[in-house]
Formats: sequence, structure tokens, C-alpha cells
Amino acid sequence: MGNNNFLPAHNKIRYQRTSYMTHNFKGICNFEVHDCDCSKSVEQFHKFYTASRKKLFKDMGWGTWSEKNDLGYQNYLEVLESGDYKLGYYENEFSYRIPAQIKCCGTWLSLGKFTNTCSKCGADYNGSGQLLASRSQWGEETGEHWFECV
Repeated sequence: MGNNNFLPAHNKIRYQRTSYMTHNFKGICNFEVHDCDCSKSVEQFHKFYTASRKKLFKDMGWGTWSEKNDLGYQNYLEVLESGDYKLGYYENEFSYRIPAQIKCCGTWLSLGKFTNTCSKCGADYNGSGQLLASRSQWGEETGEHWFECV
């Protein structure tokens, strides 16, 4: 019988799909777009690359994107217009750990730290989901203070 208030830690896998444009221009890096296979269509690569540049400008707070104020995009256009490039595609696999979770006060609490505190009731749990003693009792035997364990 399972515990509906505890989710054990587990590993997840993420696959990153990457399309790229290689070339032989000195001083200009290769170009990449993620989460698509554009290796068969330069038009599709262009669409995704342009969208990725606009998103980069927005995410970095660099202001409104335009071809003229994006040196990386200008380099891309130079390579594109030369016709001297190759498109390719590859996938990478990344595994990462999802920490255990425990339900406290009706909310799931991640147990990814040494000490994990419920924001509603203040209960403390260790990384395995064990309820810890009140902080006022921490360190009685060792002379430690509770704030040294958080």
C-alpha cells in the first residue's frame, strides 16, 4: 500500500533536439536552434533562428529586436546569403534528479534541501520526509543552534 502524501525522489531524462548550421567563415561561430529538426529546410531553420534571436533579446532585456541591432543575426545572414553552409541535427540526453516531495497542509513541499520547511505551518522535514523535532529542541545534546542546520 502506497503513501499518498509522499513522492520519492527520482531521475528524469530530458532530450534536447538541436539543429545547426555549420560554415567555414573565420571569426563567426556556428548557429543553432533547439527543440526542432530543421536539417532538411533552410526556410524552417531561418524561421526558428529568427524566433530564437527575438526571444534572446526579450529574455536578456536588450530592448526591441531588429536585424540592425543584432550582430549575431547579421553574421547569420552573411553566412546564409553566401550559400556556403551545411545544416545538421543531433539529440542530447540529459538526466536530472527530482527531489522527493511530501504533502503538508494540503500543499506539496519539495525535499531538495537539508532542512525543508512548510510555509504554512512551519513544520520541518529532512530530505527523506521525516518530520523533525521542533527547532527549539535542536542542538540540545550537541550545543548547536537551530539556525546552523537550516
